[in-house]
Amino acid sequence: MKKISSILVILDKAKHPQTALARARLIQQATGAHLHLVAFCWLAMAEEKDIYDAHQRRAMKKAVLHERSTWLMDQVRDAGLAAADVATEVAWTSDIAAWIREHAAERGVDLVLKSIHQSRTLTHTPLDWELLRTCPVPLLLVSTRRRKTRGRVLAALDLRHNDRRHNTLNLRVLDAARCFAELGGVPRAQKGQLHCVSVVEYSTILRDLDFIDVRKKQKAAKQKTEGLLDALLEPYAVPKARVHMPAGKVGQCVAATARKIDADLLVVGTSTRRALGEVLLGSAAEKILTRAPCDVLAVHP
Repeated sequence: MKKISSILVILDKAKHPQTALARARLIQQATGAHLHLVAFCWLAMAEEKDIYDAHQRRAMKKAVLHERSTWLMDQVRDAGLAAADVATEVAWTSDIAAWIREHAAERGVDLVLKSIHQSRTLTHTPLDWELLRTCPVPLLLVSTRRRKTRGRVLAALDLRHNDRRHNTLNLRVLDAARCFAELGGVPRAQKGQLHCVSVVEYSTILRDLDFIDVRKKQKAAKQKTEGLLDALLEPYAVPKARVHMPAGKVGQCVAATARKIDADLLVVGTSTRRALGEVLLGSAAEKILTRAPCDVLAVHP
């Protein structure tokens, strides 16, 4: 991951605590990165051409933008941010994900930072999921849970496939994880610890087949994973005590490892594929993200 010099920070609605802004300020203090703060607003009735004339629509839009702009400047002042190190923008759009994608691609943003919001059925809201699938740059989703920070960064590696594409993604995950570990994780600017996890996945179907020695299969899979991990991690000098190889389902094991080491940040690779005109997030990444107990940094190949 290249040096973080430009961060796009997505501010929450006024009723929410500005967790993303607080985290962005800490990263800025550690990296000197320039912050671009953006707040979104939209009023459907201001686009109703059949009901309101052009003057009325402009007046409504102007009032909403003014209110949001005033609020945004209050946030900058309360955060104690210097005008030279921050840019502000209020965007009028009903498609926030598309705006973020276009801005990140056109402006050379190094990192997009946003708070996680929970829905009733999933860990992330539809906007979070859409950004995870389509954001062209690393996306940091910040947890709103208050917790003691330890500067531990966990890199989730996928060694089930030993091909060029997966190897490239694993290296990007490791580079990003090392970058944040050197910053002390996300919350604090002290040197942190880099941990790695690679799950030895197995099917419960095997357990029910009497003619298959499950322990033998698991042992062989673990030995194969160890060999691949040793070669992958050699340039990163990760101590053996910080390399985790649990056996089981990917999502459950990665989340359990993050809880076990009390990780501040979980770094995952999100491989996308196109099917029927849609971009889908890799199934393993989805399972990890729905159970993540901490901040999540998603990187693409």
